[in-house]
Amino acid sequence: MFTRQLPKSLISQDNQILLDKYEVEDLEHLKVDILSNRGLSQLMEIDSITPLANYPQTDEATSKLLARGDVLGVTQGESPAMRRLFRAIQPTSMQDCVFATAMIRPVAMSGRQKAAMFQDWSQEVVQDSVVFEDDAIDIISNIIGVDMYEADMYRRAFAKKNDEKILEFVERLGNNPRKAEAMAALQELSGFGLCRAHAVNLGRLIWALAYQKAHNPEEFWRANLKHCQGSYKQWVYQCEAHRRGIETKPGWWQKGFIPGCGVRSNYLQRVEFAGVIANGRVFRGKGNRWVTFLTLGTNYGEYIDVTIQRPFAYRDGDVVTGSGSIKHSNNSDYIQVTDQKLYTMGEWIERVNKSRH
Repeated sequence: MFTRQLPKSLISQDNQILLDKYEVEDLEHLKVDILSNRGLSQLMEIDSITPLANYPQTDEATSKLLARGDVLGVTQGESPAMRRLFRAIQPTSMQDCVFATAMIRPVAMSGRQKAAMFQDWSQEVVQDSVVFEDDAIDIISNIIGVDMYEADMYRRAFAKKNDEKILEFVERLGNNPRKAEAMAALQELSGFGLCRAHAVNLGRLIWALAYQKAHNPEEFWRANLKHCQGSYKQWVYQCEAHRRGIETKPGWWQKGFIPGCGVRSNYLQRVEFAGVIANGRVFRGKGNRWVTFLTLGTNYGEYIDVTIQRPFAYRDGDVVTGSGSIKHSNNSDYIQVTDQKLYTMGEWIERVNKSRH
């Protein structure tokens, strides 16, 4: 297809191109992204015949699965953040899945816009928001009256923090009544976003995998164990497969769930909890305030989300126990923790055994 070879001076000894994506663009070269995805291998293992585009646009069982956040094992769509987002928007179609895929990226999920969209998931709320990178192009084109190509040049200027080009855009805005709104949205473009084409393809893959999980769960989990390495600890996938009668690697999940785990109500919204760490992340928010987000397993197929208002070294152990208050937000429950303690698996089993005597 291409007869001209790249000059050897642009190739390193490790056979890597020495230009970054911006230099490729400045030189007006063609850049092609070839992305691998374990989710494709997972899907092909289940069904190697049906193309992504041929999955139904709507399906009740798939929509219900996504709406309740039952996305463990769905590659690219299983993170705790995606699980909460699906519960919030209650998707009814493949297109909703595509939109969620773009919404989770930093460009779309910033501050006030994120909160507003979660409270009112409607076309009226999102139509003027930057969710896809293409939305930024539309906003620029509409406000200053330029074609899509020139609008994309300004979008890239915001993404790359090109001050000279941004100043040129501001001058063209003048006293436009939508000036503050446009600047607030476009200044978020330094985060990572998705163009509509990328979001469509990734959303289709997530929808297809969710469809297979809803309609063909055994083959879904066999393919997951064979091909996927998700963000959750490996015991989660082994447990999910084991409880469906699928052969797994040897492990504690074959002998019963870890004892002593669960949630116990005290009074009002106060609870005590204990669970095996399934997933975790430490996040620094506004004002340099740290929050630790954890997903804990309490039984086969049962999980709770907890938030700890400080950095918590959860990687040093296996089981977290503590107390806190139940909170509800956007169709999801979580525990806001007030005190917590970390145990290794051995320490926790010893503690449980002592309490039984």
